[in-house]
Amino acid sequence: MIMPAIFSGTGGSRVVPPGRALPWPVFPAFLLFVWTATVRADDPVVLRMESLLLTPTHGPALIVVARNPTGQPYRGVLTVEAPKGWVLEPPSQPLELGPGEVVRRRYQVRRGVYVEENRYPVTAIASGMGATVRWKQHLVAATAPYFKPAIDGKLDDWKDSVPVSFLCRGKRSVIRTYWNRRYFAMLVAVEEERLIGRDPDRPQQAFDAIQVAIAPRGAATGRSPDEQVQRYELLFAPEADAARAFRLAEPGMTLAQTRQIQSLAGLEYDQAAVVVSRRKGVTYYECSIPFGPMRRRIRPTEGREFCLSVLIHDPDGTGLRDWGEAAGLWPDQRQPLAWSRWPGARWGPQPPFDSKTPWGLCSSKY
Repeated sequence: MIMPAIFSGTGGSRVVPPGRALPWPVFPAFLLFVWTATVRADDPVVLRMESLLLTPTHGPALIVVARNPTGQPYRGVLTVEAPKGWVLEPPSQPLELGPGEVVRRRYQVRRGVYVEENRYPVTAIASGMGATVRWKQHLVAATAPYFKPAIDGKLDDWKDSVPVSFLCRGKRSVIRTYWNRRYFAMLVAVEEERLIGRDPDRPQQAFDAIQVAIAPRGAATGRSPDEQVQRYELLFAPEADAARAFRLAEPGMTLAQTRQIQSLAGLEYDQAAVVVSRRKGVTYYECSIPFGPMRRRIRPTEGREFCLSVLIHDPDGTGLRDWGEAAGLWPDQRQPLAWSRWPGARWGPQPPFDSKTPWGLCSSKY
């Protein structure tokens, strides 16, 4: 199927009992990671690709990010090998980089073939300076269609969303998103052995949760604790008789404040809705976040580009699952100031990746 569109609630929270599950996106076992190539220390250029975005003005675009890690200028040609049936424009383009320089190169997708799994193998090839560097990455269309789902735990409303799937230590996670004029909605499915709820009387005890960061397109995470926060950040967690949303960070705070481990008591965010349910070994976090506080920086309009990332906290299973890692960010894009700290979190030996990964709003996936 050629995609002419995609390629050509109210506040409150609760936990619901088991019911019918959404089908998992099926993809081959070899797709254990979004990226499958390795970076060699002597490569004259390093590559990665951003998730596909769907803009009504220019159509879908494939973005290759290139960096020159050396102290010498780089000159070559950048070519992209797309899936069968795709047409990119241009097929290749010159690539010139100064020492340490990072550039983004755009390829318009003039024709693309949609697959329900929403995973597309793409290879970027940089040829120059006596070397050929190949980077293969399984891209996703990171897009939210327009729809107002009921946040009720039934999941029926999510059949027309676009699944963004990844694996972490053998366990699957799927992120689905919608938008409307009032709310940004998410359904995050987490394959895990068991669900551990938050106990407000034992705040230091580990529990399962999802942590979400939303920021305007072009926002950057500062390097100094004195710099300002540019993201909206929320935590969604199950409790014994309800699920709760907490507002961890928003513009106007300093990054130093997000590094302090604050009590979640008093950070409850009743304007967001969340329902947590569990079916056949999968936990579903169904959430809606009001656009009101974000509207001045992220206007809910078709074609809007912004940044979204998700951390999945599974302390007794895989540990931290990081969409930034699955999206192909470079190892040195781990950023200790990108995410807020909170009691009960179990962080790994390395900081999580930056929370600024591209996402977009579209009219429909059809």
